[in-house]
Amino acid sequence: MVYGKEHKKVLQSIMHEGAMDENRGKELISKLFGHTNTVQVLGEINAKLVPLHMIIKHINCEVTGQLYWVWTSTMQDKVASFHPEFSQAELALLRNIFSEIVTSNNGHASSTWCLNLCSSLNQKLTKANAQEFLHEMVNRKWLFCKDGKYYMGVRSIVELLQYFKDTYQENLQTCILCKQILFYAKKCDQCHTMTHVYCLKNYAMTRGNSECPNCHYSLSQHDHSSNDINSAMDIDKSDSEIDEVTEPSHKRSKRRH
Repeated sequence: MVYGKEHKKVLQSIMHEGAMDENRGKELISKLFGHTNTVQVLGEINAKLVPLHMIIKHINCEVTGQLYWVWTSTMQDKVASFHPEFSQAELALLRNIFSEIVTSNNGHASSTWCLNLCSSLNQKLTKANAQEFLHEMVNRKWLFCKDGKYYMGVRSIVELLQYFKDTYQENLQTCILCKQILFYAKKCDQCHTMTHVYCLKNYAMTRGNSECPNCHYSLSQHDHSSNDINSAMDIDKSDSEIDEVTEPSHKRSKRRH
């Protein structure tokens, strides 16, 4: 099919949202093209983006598993950069939250920790302004929030991956199934293998049982009272609310600045 105005409308919509829910994307493509062959349409758009060093990538939310389409550059910088509309204090807060998520044992930063951090920044930020800023970061998919905890957003995973690799290489883990870097994962109690939540769910559906993809540690060995896959592959639950944010955790590896 010839690249036309329909393709441009899809691209403009993804660019506007930054990260588009695939379900919404399918509805848009169905409306514009009369079919839901998203692979074909996105492939045609990406073919036009190659000379511009841009691409639309597929990425799952690490918490919900929901698939998103993210418009991003194929030439990533080592430095995390954002729109100048944000203040230096807000960006410092965000970088510290990224650091907490990457270096923690549980893949998230508590809202209490994030707000307490405001008073220790070189450029002070009120908690009210911080809450408004974080709400905006969640809306723009740079962060994901659930139950008072902030996780890595799909846009951060795609657009800032090189920054994370260069800054936190010693802290990064890889999913045993898809071999991609992960920030939030299920951890096997037996062999400590890390797996994306959605990868593990798909693996369990394919295999017909709930077990670790690496050591095959089964659910029955771990918890006879539940058939939930989350019981066999669990997260480190050391999720204490941290008030003193200026002292680094002794559990963290050293990272390059």
